[in-house]
Amino acid sequence: MKNNTTLKVSVKCGAQKKDFDVAYELKTATLTEIYTFTVEGELWDICSECAYLANKGKFSIVGFRKGHAPRSVIEHTYGKDVFVSDTEEVAVNEIYNALMESKTIDAEHLAMRPLLDVATLENGKVVFSLTVAYLPKDVEVIYTGLEIERVLPDVDGAVERQIAAARDRAGYWEVVDRPAQNGDQLNLDYSGSIDGVKFDGGTAEKQDLVLGSGSFIPGFEDQLIGVKAGESKDVVVTFPKDYGAKDLAGKEAVFACTVHTIKEKKLPDLDDDFAKDVSEFDTLEAYKADLRAKAEETEAKNAEVATSNRIIEALIKNNPIEFPEVLIEQRAQNMLKDMRQRMESQGIPFQMYLQYIGKTEADLIESYKSEAKEKETIRFIMNYIVEKENIQVTQADFDAAVEVRAAYAGKKVGEYRRSMKQDEADYILNTLMTDKVMKILSEKNKLV
Repeated sequence: MKNNTTLKVSVKCGAQKKDFDVAYELKTATLTEIYTFTVEGELWDICSECAYLANKGKFSIVGFRKGHAPRSVIEHTYGKDVFVSDTEEVAVNEIYNALMESKTIDAEHLAMRPLLDVATLENGKVVFSLTVAYLPKDVEVIYTGLEIERVLPDVDGAVERQIAAARDRAGYWEVVDRPAQNGDQLNLDYSGSIDGVKFDGGTAEKQDLVLGSGSFIPGFEDQLIGVKAGESKDVVVTFPKDYGAKDLAGKEAVFACTVHTIKEKKLPDLDDDFAKDVSEFDTLEAYKADLRAKAEETEAKNAEVATSNRIIEALIKNNPIEFPEVLIEQRAQNMLKDMRQRMESQGIPFQMYLQYIGKTEADLIESYKSEAKEKETIRFIMNYIVEKENIQVTQADFDAAVEVRAAYAGKKVGEYRRSMKQDEADYILNTLMTDKVMKILSEKNKLV
């Protein structure tokens, strides 16, 4: 939908003030408005004068005190376009403020800061658009009376998993004279080719491979089950369509394999000697008791987190809320930006990573959109519940949380508070608020 209308804009610059009726084009979509303005003529001139007055102090001109050089001299020295970008900024701000003051924009339901897109910028004219995205209004969120399966602590399973992991670490590989089985470690040479031509990265010698580990291309390891030491076998596989190397993705390859040895993992017996080897305890019983005591606490926390996740999943499922496309796009772009920063902070060039996984930035942004929408849904629901239930974090709540964090850090409360940055304070507040919301959700839904 498209229509044209006007906006009253009042610009004050120095001693002069002028009112303008600025025409704009409005396009609308679901929860989205796009305002397109053209600033030129007298409106451009007064915005340009404002830009000069605000920025003239930045220029040093011989023969003039700093900030006192006439505009004509500055433009002669630095070029006639020296104030163009500053004029654009003034024009955008004046129009944006006028939109907000006129209540043309529903500020209460803004989903994000309006996006600016400058289509044309030249000396004497700027054409720009403001894309405004709104959160949905008059939405009734279903957050009570839901039946959700509670996750129970699995202490026995946790103990068994830790013992199994300890046995595996304490185990050793022993050569066996039999056909290879799932779980065996093979030492082999392989050489891969496509249509008879070898490809980069497809050849190795004396490579260790545990069958069933999923280390190689799907289907590769399964075809080596039953092979004997000293035997050769051609393994035929198809690279996944989303394989990182695009020149291999979706193609069939033949790997000529030669197996040198087959080894079986030997695990220690579950006895007191095992307990002595892997722990500080002299008996298996004492070792298990220690594992159980630790597992009871961690599993209780894990179960609580898992149950909270199920509550969130139920809320998302029962509240299919629609959001503006531009909002989800922006959130996905922010996720890509965060990922790039994380990788580059670890010394990994982002473009090299993209080449490795065979994807573009646009591919990643598209893949993030589902998660971005899920996060927006959660944020919307949480804010809705906070308002509906009048949930508040008190000063006493905050102070108690700070005391806990100070004790954990081994600092006095005053010292810890003085060193605390704003982002940490925000994190504490958000955590406390989330905990209060989850408590209400646990109380007002049926956990079975």
